[in-house]
Formats: sequence, structure tokens, C-alpha cells
Amino acid sequence: MLDAIRKRTASIVVMGLIGILILSFVIWGIGDLLRIRIADVVAEVGGVDIPPERLSTEFQRELNRLRTRAGNQLTREQARSFGLLETVLQNMIARTLFDLGAADLGVAISDDLIARDIRAKPEFRNQLGTFDSNQFYQVLRSNGLSESGYVALLRGDLARAQYMDSIQAGGGAPRALVEAVYRHRQEKRRADVVKVADESMTAVGEPGEAALAAFHKDNPAPFTAPEYRRLTAVILDAEELAREIAVSDEELADAYQQREDEFRQPERRRLWQMVFVDEADAKRAHGLLGEGRDFGEVAKEVSGADALDLGLVARGRLQPELEDAAFSLTDGAYSQPIQSPVGWHLVMVDGIEEAKIQTLDQVSEKISADVAREKAIDGLYSLANQLEDQLGGGATIEEAARQLNFRLLRIDAADRLGLGASGNPVAGLPTGSAFLDAAFRTPEGEESPLTETGTDGYFIVRVDGVTPPALRPLDAVRAGVTAAWKAERRATAADAAAKALLERIKGGAGLAEGAKGLQVTTPEPFTRLTVNADHGLPQGLVSGLFGVRRGEAVMARGVGGVYVARLKDILPASPLSDSEGLKAIEEQLTRSVQADLLIQLADALRERFPVTVNPRVIEQNF
Repeated sequence: MLDAIRKRTASIVVMGLIGILILSFVIWGIGDLLRIRIADVVAEVGGVDIPPERLSTEFQRELNRLRTRAGNQLTREQARSFGLLETVLQNMIARTLFDLGAADLGVAISDDLIARDIRAKPEFRNQLGTFDSNQFYQVLRSNGLSESGYVALLRGDLARAQYMDSIQAGGGAPRALVEAVYRHRQEKRRADVVKVADESMTAVGEPGEAALAAFHKDNPAPFTAPEYRRLTAVILDAEELAREIAVSDEELADAYQQREDEFRQPERRRLWQMVFVDEADAKRAHGLLGEGRDFGEVAKEVSGADALDLGLVARGRLQPELEDAAFSLTDGAYSQPIQSPVGWHLVMVDGIEEAKIQTLDQVSEKISADVAREKAIDGLYSLANQLEDQLGGGATIEEAARQLNFRLLRIDAADRLGLGASGNPVAGLPTGSAFLDAAFRTPEGEESPLTETGTDGYFIVRVDGVTPPALRPLDAVRAGVTAAWKAERRATAADAAAKALLERIKGGAGLAEGAKGLQVTTPEPFTRLTVNADHGLPQGLVSGLFGVRRGEAVMARGVGGVYVARLKDILPASPLSDSEGLKAIEEQLTRSVQADLLIQLADALRERFPVTVNPRVIEQNF
């Protein structure tokens, strides 16, 4: 049940992440989905099959990556509904096309290049900055890859990159285009500005009863009460249930034993080290330390680099050669020169945190709460079945709640946002949107299905009454209607005053002269792209000023009033004086040109290597 709800529910974070992926889908297109081939593969690209298993693996890998970034908010069904599966498939098709293009040109990647690339990747390096095979295999396991599978992927990536780079190499943006775009974007304008504030229009009078009634009728939205529903619900909540569950001493002891590692902190040592290429330098540094010299000073003198602070380190975090020495030293002592694959090391201990463990007495309260909650969650399913049995036997919600001793929630009025008729949040509602979604989806007089709320609760809600949206009586909202009527009249008066000022300027009057005492300001020069917060001007005014000649005036409504501005200066941009800005635009345009080249290349490759997609197989497997 919860999955069905989640299919229709997505957070802004998830939507944003999916949106990024959809861009690549747009680039590669969807036309191939129209060409169908009956086979047991999801797609064929130039004779190369893409089986369902491979698509499933890549889809799951991408889903896991997005879940990590979105805090595990994304379900598999949501990802499918947002088009993630199609996006992954189209990206696989595009990679296969480029692979075929690379193979057609004879691009080959040697084993030596593969090895160098693996050793150069930072994700495979340890705290010392060197390649660590344990780290390498750990990263592969966390991504569901074998060593041979990763090497095959990397070989394809490198070949594809070389092929694509050869196409993109000639895709630089022309200098003339870069400078033209720079001049357009960086051209600045300076203007004298007057704001005709709405609040300065005080002579708007008071509305008569007829005017107020007409305004109330013609502008119903702000004064309309939302739909309210009168609800009765049974709530099964793990937190509430857990407070009634007793945990025995034996259960506490068992849970503590199972989680003992969680409460145990191993011995940790703060370590410093220096690294040398030659053994002779390591022995020299060791000798200087023997003279009582400072560890950091010796590292700087002998190696020319600062000593490296490894921080607090527990066993299992260092290379074996260093770990054995580091954990055999006393506090403040330093090691003999130690050889490792990367050179010669000296290690010093600068503090020891002894191993410690929290006792059962110290963590009993936490463990007791956790065990009670786990038991409550385990019992929820049984309780939910009992509730369904009661209701299926003809009991009302009230009778079932009384029989099973469940909490009964009565709500006189709630809108879709969970607010009552007073405008305040309704107390006692389950967290999340599932409850209100069900309450407003269920017809009047009926009960919703028993519905999960996350992993720790259920509810069933009955709609006892529906109050449709209705325009509140004028007497109930008189103050608000009066204020809105005055605000509209002030805005209309400000618009008229600004138009009159604009006409006086067009007639030859200066801004200050035409403004008749209003304050004239001259903001800092601004570009077309300068945001409002930087100069306080509405974007409509800025756009207007870039469409007139020096001495001409424009007007535009902004927050709280109407702005009138007269263009004072046009400040051309000079590409030669801003090398960094010019470079940034050149890089941006170059990326755009290169992206266009890749799109054209992909289209050309589709002609050479036909692509077919089998929606039937996709539906059967996904």
C-alpha cells in the first residue's frame, strides 16, 4: 500500500536529481523507441545486444547513486515514473554507438594504460595518498562490480573518451563569437531612477458598501475558504505502542551483546609521519630526532615537506608495515625507518586514546527504547490484521478501536494542508502526506483502505462530512477586503503617477524636475544579467533600459511600487581588459559547440549502426 502512495509522491530533492538525468535523455533522443524488434534483448545497436540483465544492473546502480544523494527518498517505482529507466537505456545506447565508432577507427587501450589510470584515481588511494588494493576492491564491491567487469568498463570508457576527444578537439568557439557574446553580456548601463511607492498614494478614500461588496465578489480567491473534511480515524503508531511495551532484563542483555561493537571504541593513536625516497634520508632524519630535534622541523629540513598529520587512527587503517610499528610505540616515541612500497617512513605517536566500551547500565535506556520500538514495529502487522478483521466483520471504526484499545482521532475540520478552520495545524495527524491524501481521496461517508505510514504505522480514515470551498461572507472578512481594496487603489494611483512622470520626461523635462520632489537615485552600473538583489531594480525595468537610447526613459512595476528610470550612460564592455571573464565565456561556448558535435555524431552513428528497442521485453522485465 505504501508503495502505491510513493509512486505518486516525490520530494523536490528527488525531482531535481531526476531532472538532471532527463537532460541527457533529451540529448540522445527517443526516436529509436519507435522501431521495435521482437527478441529477448531490450535493445540492439549495430548488432550489439543489450540484455535485460545489463540494463537492470545499470538502472539499479544509477538508482543507488541517486538514493545516496537524495537521502534514500527515491523508490524504484518513482524512478521509473520519472523516466530514469529510459534515460539509462538511452545512455547505454549512446555509449555503445561511440564504442562502435571507436572500434571502427581502430582505437585500442593497452593494459599498461588501464593500470596507470586505476592507480591514478583518488578514490582508490589511502590516507597516505598511495594506491591501496584493499580500497580498490572495497570501492568495487560497494558498486557491485568485479575486477574484470570494472576493467572492461574502464577500457570502454577510455576508448570512448579518446574517440570523442578526437571529434571534440576541433569544437572550439570562434574568437569573434566569444568576444561578441562577452560584449553583449558585460555591457553595462547607468540610469537615474525614481520609485513611485504604492504606500505614498494616501488619498484613496474609504470604500462604500457597494464598492466593497463588488470587490469581494470580483476577487473571490483570497477570501474563499478551502474544502474542509470532518474525519474519524484509527491510528496505529509504533512510537505510541512502544511506550506501553516492557523490555525484560534478558532482552536488554541479549540486545546489548548483539550490539556490543556499537558501544566499543578501539584504541586510537594520533600519528605523524614523514616520507622519504631514499633510506639514507630516513636514517639522517632518525638521527636528528635522536638529538632531541622537533619532528616537524626535521621533516621540513630533510624532506623539504611538512610532516603529515594522519590524525587519530585505529588498527586496520594503515599499511601493515606502518601499523605494526605505530601500535608498538609508547606515547611520544618515534619509529625506526620503515620501508613500504612508496618509500621510507618515520612515524611518531602524539597521543593515545585507550580502548573503551560503554557498559550495559550506561546504554540501557537507549537499548530499551530501541528494543521496544522494534517489538512495536514487529507487532504492527498483526494489529493491523486484527483491525481489518474487525472492520471486515461489520464493526464500525469506533467499535473496532474500542475493542482493540486503539487511539481514535476525531477531526472537526481539516483542509488539504492539515489546517483547521482557525488556520492552525490540526493536532495529532500522522506525519507525511499519506493521511491527508487518503482523507481527500476518499468519498464522503466511506472509509479509506488500511494504509501504511512509512515503516512504523498504519491508519484508516473515514470521511464523515465534506464542506466544499466557499466564499466567506463579507462580514467575516471585511477588514481583509477593505485592505485589499485600498491596496489596489494605491497601486492604480501609483501606476497613473508613474505614467504621468514618464510623459513629462518624454516632453523634455528632467527626471528630478518631473518627479516633483521624489527621491532620485543612481544605482551602480548593471548588466542585462545583474540580479535584482544587486541593484534593487525590477527586471522589467532593466530589460527596458537595454532597449532604449541614452536620455530616454522607461517604467516598470516592482515590489511595492512603480519604477521610472532615465538612461544616463551606456558602458561598452572591453574583452581585452577581462581575460578571466573572456576565458569563462569561451569555455562555456566551447562546451556548447562540443555538445552539438556529439549530438551530430550520435545521429550519424545511428545511420551507420541501426538501433532497435524492444518495449515488450522492457515491460516484461521491468
